[in-house]
Amino acid sequence: MDEESLKETFDTEEEQLKHYLLHGGFNLNDLPQIHSNVVKLYICASRKEFEREREVLMKNVYPDLRRHFRDNHGVDFHVVDLRWGSRKEDDVFQPMFLRELQRCQKSSMGPNILCMLCEDEDVWYPPIEVEKDEYETLLEFLASCGFEDEVLFVDRCYKEDKNGPTPYYHLQVDFQQGYSEKWSSTLAILQRIFLKASEACLEKGMIDTETYMEFKPIGLENEVETGILAVDRQHRDKNCILYVKRPLRDGKDSPVDDCSSSCTESSNGFLPKSLRETVHENMRRSGIVITAEEISSDRKELSKTFASKLYCTVKGMVDESIRNQNTVKNDLFFREVYNHWSFLKSSQCPWLERDDLMSATKDYFLSETDRPFAIIGGNGVGKTSAMVKIIKDVNTAIFNKDLSMRTVIVFRFVGETQITTSRQFLYNLCRHLVDLMGKDPNEIPTDYKQLKYYFSELLLSGEFGGLLIILLDSVDLLQDNHNFEWLPIKIAVNVKLIVSCSSNRERLCACLLDKCKDSVFYLNPLNSTDCERIFRAMLSSSWRSVTYEQMSIVKDAFQVCTLPLFLSMAIEEAKRWHSYDDTSFCVVGKSVKENIQIIFERIDKEHGTLFVSRFLGYLTASNLGLSESELLDIMSIDEVLLDDVTEYCETPIRRMPSYFPVRLLHDLEPFVKEREVDGILVLSWKHKQFYDAAVERYLRDKELEEVLHSNIADYFLGTWGGSARKPYQCKNDKPKGEKEACRFLCEQPNHFGSTEATTTYNIRKFQHLCYSLRESNRIDDLKSHVLCNLEYMLQRIKSATIQELLRDYNDASDREIRIVEDALKMAVPTIEKDLNCLGAELSGRLIQHTKSHKYIRQLVYTCDLYAQRYCPLVPNCQCYNTPGGPLQYKFNAEGASNIYFHQSPRGIFLTAKTAGSLSLRAWEITKGDPRPEIVMPFGQIYSTTDGNFLNVFCNDGTVRIFRSDCGELYDSIEYKYDDIAGVCVSKKYLALVLQREPGPYLINVADASLIHRFSYHSRTIAFNSQETYFVCESGRTIYLFELPQLVRKCTGEASDVPKQIILWENKKCFVVTKSKQVEAITFDITNKHFRRNNLMTDIDIRDMKLSNNGSTLVIMAGKSLRLFATSTEKQKPLNNNLPSCCLAYPSSNYASVSYSVDDSLLIAIRGSFVLIWKTDTGKLARIFQTGNAPLLKLLTSFATNKAATISADNDVQVWDLSNIDHAIAHSNEIFQSPVKIAKILHDKHQVVCVGSNKDDAKIVNSSSGQIEYALSNNKDIGHVREIIVSKDGNYVIARMNSQSLKDQTSSEKVVLYDDIVWDVRVRSKIRHVFDSRFAVFSENCRTLVFVTSANISDHWKNNAYNLEITALDSDYNFLCDFPEKTEFLTTPCVVSEDEFSYLVGVVKTFTLDEENESENEFETRLLVRGLFSPSATNRMIKITDVIQTLGENDTLIDVFPYQECSCLVVYERREELNTAISYPKGAVVYNVEKEECLTHFSSFLEPATDMTKIQFSSHNKVILDDKGILFSTESNFKVPNTRNKERDLKCPCLALKGQYIVGLSKDCTELLVLRACDGVQNAKIPVHGRGCCLSVGYDDRTIVVGCEDGKVMVWTLILQLSDPMVEVISKLPSRTPVPDKMNHSSELLENDINYITSRKSLNQTVSSQTDNRRPPSHQTVSTAVFLAQQTSLGRETPCYVQ
Repeated sequence: MDEESLKETFDTEEEQLKHYLLHGGFNLNDLPQIHSNVVKLYICASRKEFEREREVLMKNVYPDLRRHFRDNHGVDFHVVDLRWGSRKEDDVFQPMFLRELQRCQKSSMGPNILCMLCEDEDVWYPPIEVEKDEYETLLEFLASCGFEDEVLFVDRCYKEDKNGPTPYYHLQVDFQQGYSEKWSSTLAILQRIFLKASEACLEKGMIDTETYMEFKPIGLENEVETGILAVDRQHRDKNCILYVKRPLRDGKDSPVDDCSSSCTESSNGFLPKSLRETVHENMRRSGIVITAEEISSDRKELSKTFASKLYCTVKGMVDESIRNQNTVKNDLFFREVYNHWSFLKSSQCPWLERDDLMSATKDYFLSETDRPFAIIGGNGVGKTSAMVKIIKDVNTAIFNKDLSMRTVIVFRFVGETQITTSRQFLYNLCRHLVDLMGKDPNEIPTDYKQLKYYFSELLLSGEFGGLLIILLDSVDLLQDNHNFEWLPIKIAVNVKLIVSCSSNRERLCACLLDKCKDSVFYLNPLNSTDCERIFRAMLSSSWRSVTYEQMSIVKDAFQVCTLPLFLSMAIEEAKRWHSYDDTSFCVVGKSVKENIQIIFERIDKEHGTLFVSRFLGYLTASNLGLSESELLDIMSIDEVLLDDVTEYCETPIRRMPSYFPVRLLHDLEPFVKEREVDGILVLSWKHKQFYDAAVERYLRDKELEEVLHSNIADYFLGTWGGSARKPYQCKNDKPKGEKEACRFLCEQPNHFGSTEATTTYNIRKFQHLCYSLRESNRIDDLKSHVLCNLEYMLQRIKSATIQELLRDYNDASDREIRIVEDALKMAVPTIEKDLNCLGAELSGRLIQHTKSHKYIRQLVYTCDLYAQRYCPLVPNCQCYNTPGGPLQYKFNAEGASNIYFHQSPRGIFLTAKTAGSLSLRAWEITKGDPRPEIVMPFGQIYSTTDGNFLNVFCNDGTVRIFRSDCGELYDSIEYKYDDIAGVCVSKKYLALVLQREPGPYLINVADASLIHRFSYHSRTIAFNSQETYFVCESGRTIYLFELPQLVRKCTGEASDVPKQIILWENKKCFVVTKSKQVEAITFDITNKHFRRNNLMTDIDIRDMKLSNNGSTLVIMAGKSLRLFATSTEKQKPLNNNLPSCCLAYPSSNYASVSYSVDDSLLIAIRGSFVLIWKTDTGKLARIFQTGNAPLLKLLTSFATNKAATISADNDVQVWDLSNIDHAIAHSNEIFQSPVKIAKILHDKHQVVCVGSNKDDAKIVNSSSGQIEYALSNNKDIGHVREIIVSKDGNYVIARMNSQSLKDQTSSEKVVLYDDIVWDVRVRSKIRHVFDSRFAVFSENCRTLVFVTSANISDHWKNNAYNLEITALDSDYNFLCDFPEKTEFLTTPCVVSEDEFSYLVGVVKTFTLDEENESENEFETRLLVRGLFSPSATNRMIKITDVIQTLGENDTLIDVFPYQECSCLVVYERREELNTAISYPKGAVVYNVEKEECLTHFSSFLEPATDMTKIQFSSHNKVILDDKGILFSTESNFKVPNTRNKERDLKCPCLALKGQYIVGLSKDCTELLVLRACDGVQNAKIPVHGRGCCLSVGYDDRTIVVGCEDGKVMVWTLILQLSDPMVEVISKLPSRTPVPDKMNHSSELLENDINYITSRKSLNQTVSSQTDNRRPPSHQTVSTAVFLAQQTSLGRETPCYVQ
């Protein structure tokens, strides 16, 4: 399809541009200019005449404009006023003024010039450059007129320069600049001389008018001409603003607009009449700021009107520009791609040939290789220029249709745009590739761990229909390149991937070489001849040249260094040279670094050392660069810098003038670049070498560096923003002392906009604040304002993703920050689904840390406040897994086999074969990162000690070596097949011994080569850690070889055949012999001798381990550990006396032992326990129990202070050994089985809960989440089936299976319990009632009634019951009879008023004579029995006695306590006796004491409502059934509210007097709070795994959830409160600030023992370890690990993961 046809397929030019940006193949000259969000307004005005206007603008207009544009459009507004704060003599740099004006015109998206003119302009100083002929003509004329002194004066100030295109005379600007007054006088004299001489020469015809105008003082004419008149009309109307004034007769100012008659009047000033007329004629009226009619004579009113009109004019122009901007600009992805194309267009490399590289890349494009192609070269060698050349050539070929197949090009220049992290980089690339392949962009993951594999899959799939060329430049500049693990090793044959990397990054290059193998090109420097040729060509193209002597200096330099960057610097320096310069001035260094130092020394001299050091210090210290306006603002709060500047010039406002940084930037223009970051233009170094040199020169002083970072942080904190006045020490004025001044900076909120729809975010603050605070060492501010600040977290996540927020926490050394980071990582999945859960997630994880960490306490407090608006659930205690403790996370690997732990450079990774799969999966479990799936054969797996390679011993006699990072088969090595007797692996080598064949085999894993096969019959082998020595044995003889030459250095002999050998660095090995002796054998290489020493003998020796630094050796026997010093071979103290809780299984033995990374800890596993000792003291420090199943494997990391264990039931635990000194519980696991009952004890801050695996009832502290005690003693038999709690929370009834009916056949539907009554106030059992049918508390909690069984038979009429009545506030108990042939239909209740209490229940009873009784002839009655009255009788009340209008068939079905001494009696209206249908219901509020009906509800609930599952609100005005249907007294319990029915809540409960419904979601993974009246969801929060039960306390606010993984969550609902912090939250014990006591080691160990003991059931004997195994997980190991960790990656998944 040709270009014209292609254009016709697009509806708009924007769509066409997007297509070209994605596919490439278009003319770069057609790339439109899309401005960044920058408005740069150049102020063209004289100094003296507009002082008042400038003050008004700087105080009232500029700050408001900056605030408006930033807050509403994200636009950076910057004013460039080079005459404010500079001196008159600085106007000699007029060419710089014009260049800056052109920069403003080029980069500004709106108005770029404000021209303020008056009749009395400043004079213009003499020209800097004068052509030789004109210069000599004027001087000859002056000499002929007798002005010899003037000629000599001029000749001293000018020198001839022959390095230009034509000879010219150059003003010696630096001639007398150190003497300001004298220099100003000199310039004035020169100006007068040139003016008079040129006028005279013009009159005499010696020069023409054009030449005369070069010498005529023209004021601002050049700037007016360039900024207004030279601009086309369309852009002039959009971008130019004019303001003109002239003096009035009364001395007051008056503006002149384009309609004023004064425009045509003659002027005595220097502004030509023709120019003024032309300006007014060519400006539209909207560009004139003020008209004459709008100005009053009052000066203040004049300023106010002027400011208002200018504000509206600029605002209108910018608003219009934004409305008309290209839509590509609004799409961040296309904006990023456009910026790369724009950089490509601006990059010039005409001298670059690089034929060898071009040929190599062409061959790569035509090949069918499946590897990436790498370009590697040193810094400054021209890698980017080479990539530009390749990209332009490919783009041109596509444009010209030179390629035979469809081709697209995708490229990125890392460092040239704002994307500098691997996650952002990969996401942007994936979005580009997905668009090309026609995939859904929503499928792209946002997490880096998933992105890297998604990117590899895209390149490997080859789904693009053609040739896909990808070029990635300077990938080493990515801030977190992860050793290029994201770069795929294999790609599709139709995909060509070229990357460039600096050879200075040796580790990265090594990783790149591994991935690319032979597809590598090394880019070398140019040769000296090419450098000279290019130097001359480029200098000539810039209309410059050099003298012979100067060229000799350059040639000598090219003999030393020929880097392209060095060449470029030499060219830029040579452009500054003049022919008259002394050779000492023309200096070129011998290296890039030396050249940079020369440049820095020059600008230090020209601009002032202090100013340059501060300006370049800020530029270098900033993160991702600063805009010019930000730099000015930051320098305006640097008092040291301002004091230095004020010595040069005085300003009425204490701010940094823009003149100084602009002049410096123009000198550094070749080495400083502008790039777009966050939509605006920022300044940064163009080359990394300049950055490194600036760091070394200007940030070498750490104290100064912290000051610079601190000022940047203050700016982005907004400390001095708005009207804030910053104090400073006044040194120049009198009186001296401290003063204050407003700096007119913008405030820095986290977001802008008053509504969610109009909200934009302060991205610039997010990019800089965290980095600057960290680098300035202001850790407290970092925590309070950023990393422990909920508002910052919220807005940071909203502005991007939570991954961007987590980047701010990277590499934090502060423990408090790391804890918050880990909490955020754990909460990632929840937050990504619902950001409103952030506060609850954080507070639910961090409560344990509030006592010991100030800023976490403030964070939790803020989270509680945040809950009022977003998620009105406040955790009472730890509700989720908590970071900062020894246990980092755990997961279940059910269904996996062949599980192994391996070392890796980043920690520990795990490999396993999942059920039904032939492939091996790998996970970095210390970080939670999944690794690629590895298709491996079955066999034993041994990894190298660095984890880079996996060696699989196959059944065919081969060792297959796989790369662990990508799963690729690296190579294979054959050995003679036999049973393997032993394997030893180091980083580089592998040694293999066989059962019957001679050996060992020595293999170089890195080179995949067999080094040697020995002829010994060895069984034990070992390497030292440095891989310099190797030992093997033959019988009792031990041989020591030196690697890699395999020279035998010495031999030794053990007392018996060795079974295990460990080789130490100091040529000493430790041997476990066949006779179970441990011996130390020291080799004397020099004298060829050895020394043997017996350390110990133990028949049960199982293993030994050498510490990482080799200082100690631990020997593991079955029941004990021994620690020895390797140097002295003496035993060190180690406590082997374990607490009794660890000896529950006497047959358990130690399974493994290891050291921490720094050898300070010794870790061992025994049974189900992890035991940790301090190696320096030998004392036992901590004990942890992982479950009931024994632990099988233990591995500690060489890279991090982490350890991993795995148990027999495939539970994997990851331990953070740096936290063993902290008493932080990972989770509040109460049971090792699901919680089936959880109820709140009112006003006690306690929860009583019961597990589902024959567990005792336990009292849990709701403020700590920890077990306080169990409701059990050794005499209790059975397990708890039900819990009844009194309303005041003082009493708990634990209902157990009745032991008397254990072997009896009970009647149908009759369940008896053995009830135990506990007084929780004193933690004691007060009653034990056997064979209890019902247990009922009175409403006032003074009375407790048990309905106990005297006899249970097969027919209910033969059942006999007793009433046991207990007065809880006294010891009064008595027994009452129960009517014969009577059976309860429902649970009775107790109603009371004052001292009177009554038992009320619905019963069925026989009323006929015994001989006439039949099974179906019974009647229902309301049984009422007075309590505590000897004369009380059983009253049997018929329903017709209560409501006379009811029929005989109507029957009672249930009764509920309702009000004081009243109950709600429910009946059914049965017109026909048919049990197959549901009957209509009615209800009566019945006063038991007065025996009267108070209220009658003729229609009650629904016919199908299950009365056993309804709930009443606390004030009995709302009823909720089990289907979520509501009934209220407002409708007389008649009209159902079904708005919540569709939610299908599990365990629904009423809260806050029935105004809200609390329940679990349909899948039991979330806790929901719904408004009862309309079903609106007020809160949603994930529960821990899956919820099993839920209840609401009697306070109507406290909610407890029992979870499937044995944990309990307690929440407080804070709706319907005016000030919840005061009313509810502040009263929670967990929010009470109690200082945390320092945990000593003995206290921590005692807490561990108590915790382990509390989790055991006190009334059960210990069974075998497999009895209490958890139920199987429903997740594979893949899902478990991935969801378990992002430090702990996951949200709370089921218990096997948590």
